[in-house]
Amino acid sequence: MAQLDYICTKQEVQDETGEPRTAYCFQVLDSNGAVLLAVDDVCGSEERARALEALFRRNQVAPVHVMDVLEDFLS
Repeated sequence: MAQLDYICTKQEVQDETGEPRTAYCFQVLDSNGAVLLAVDDVCGSEERARALEALFRRNQVAPVHVMDVLEDFLS
C-alpha cells in the first residue's frame, strides 16, 4: 500500500450563533498529494489536531477506517 499523509489545516467556521471560530479540517492525502478524504471541523484545538496527525501517521490508518478512529479519538 502506498504511503498516505494526514494533515489538519486551520479553517474559520461559524458557530451556531453565526460567530466565527477556528476549527481544524482533517485530510487524508495519497502519495501524489491528492485528497482522498476530507472532514471539516474535527476539533478546535491545535494541540489535539497535531496529536491526531501524529496518531494517523504512526498507524497509517486506511481511509476506510478514518471515521471510526476520528470518532474514538474525539470522544
